[in-house]
Amino acid sequence: MNANLSTHDLPLDGDDRLMDAMLREHARAGKSADDAFLTRLAVSLEAEPEEPARGVSLPAPPTGKRRSHRLAWSLGLAAMVALAAGLLWKNQPAREASAVQVPEPVREASTVQIPESVHGNDLLLSTVFPPELIEGTPKPMKVPNLVPAPTKAPEFFVPAGTVLLSKGKKVTSSDANPIIGSLDLVTDGEKDAGEGYYVELLDGLQWVQIDLEKTAAIHAIWIWHFHSQRRAYHDVIVQISDDPEFKAGVTTVYNNDYDGTANMGKATDNPYVETRFGMIVDGKGTKGRYVRLYSNGNTSNEMNHYIEVEVYGIPN
Repeated sequence: MNANLSTHDLPLDGDDRLMDAMLREHARAGKSADDAFLTRLAVSLEAEPEEPARGVSLPAPPTGKRRSHRLAWSLGLAAMVALAAGLLWKNQPAREASAVQVPEPVREASTVQIPESVHGNDLLLSTVFPPELIEGTPKPMKVPNLVPAPTKAPEFFVPAGTVLLSKGKKVTSSDANPIIGSLDLVTDGEKDAGEGYYVELLDGLQWVQIDLEKTAAIHAIWIWHFHSQRRAYHDVIVQISDDPEFKAGVTTVYNNDYDGTANMGKATDNPYVETRFGMIVDGKGTKGRYVRLYSNGNTSNEMNHYIEVEVYGIPN
């Protein structure tokens, strides 16, 4: 006998041929025969010796055979057991990676405010910040007393009971037909940069106005003009009133019109650089139903933009 022959080269007896036929049959049938093979194997293992199971049963170990035949039988049986174990494992219900659902960060609701820490009886105002997205080449910002761009979220404390009042509220504007976008984007809760998230108004001094529907003590106005490019907006002025025409009972809570071009009083605040962190205006508890925000172009172009405005306060 050639010493280089493998067990597959040796002549097969009846049991060996049966084993070989079973393995070849399953190999030809492929994946579609998995269930049938497992069923036949299980029946064969559970059958009583005097009552052969239907289908193909496991062959008995050879007796009086050559050593190579016994080795081939042992290897064949081991292969069948390993194959069966693999099929059983494969056919178990899939363990889905998403079995445990991790909720997305909770966005601000009109009646829910989640504080991050406590400062005396006041709460640290928190929000969901958009991802960083910087596009294009920034233009020089030739603005005096410009506040540098922040590198982290601002910290601002508000009285307990303060909630987000502006989500989904009606927005009007001095420009009733925006060039890009729609006015409802100002209070839709989305602060991302890029097309589809901001409204663009005409050049010159323009305003947007939010109707809170009822009077409230306003403690903070959080503003995102446009943050995909470093820029500063001119003549940013924020006012609060119960008069929708802003002709009476008007309180100015922010004004960075350093050169007086808006003719709305002397500036009390410094211009700032737009970032994804926005800019918080202290409402100082001013009572009113309407919030109006002005701007007059920016250091990159003459247009006016708003991504989001959040008004926080305590309803009356």
